[in-house]
Amino acid sequence: MKRTTGIPWKRAGGFSLIEVTIALGIAAFCLVTVFALLPLGLSSNQQSFEDTVADNISTAIMADLRSVQTSGTSARYGLIIPSVTDAAQESGTTTTLYLTADGVPSANGDLVTSGTGFSRYRATVGFYFPTATQNAASVSSTLPPRTATTVRIQITWPALSGSNYTGSYETDSALDCN
Repeated sequence: MKRTTGIPWKRAGGFSLIEVTIALGIAAFCLVTVFALLPLGLSSNQQSFEDTVADNISTAIMADLRSVQTSGTSARYGLIIPSVTDAAQESGTTTTLYLTADGVPSANGDLVTSGTGFSRYRATVGFYFPTATQNAASVSSTLPPRTATTVRIQITWPALSGSNYTGSYETDSALDCN
């Protein structure tokens, strides 16, 4: 570079082509990594949402069952709570409910495959009673005999898929209304 008289010599500033290329490469690598993580984040968010809805449905079913004072039928879901004296107490009894995405049961309890009341969740509610062996073991010890019924609630989605479902939620709880 040639110096002119009266003007001090200055070097022109800026980035070289190699520096710009390296910066663009680093930025592209970071963006590709972030965009690759988006589907994982979305599926994780969807799974969390489904788990929350299933937990809310399970809580609502247990609250409905606990509102029944003795063996009978629950008000909201129409679940029949069997009595301890039933012959089926050894094997337990199960009931299947089909629910919408809002957790509302279908009108007639059947699977709805189209329309506004589309069944999104299937809830299987099982009642299991203490066996005579468990009560005999309690009598021989200082514990009182077991009278609480175990309620197992399994919620799966989507409701249509049979045993091949996308997600599931299962909980056990004690119900002492007999």
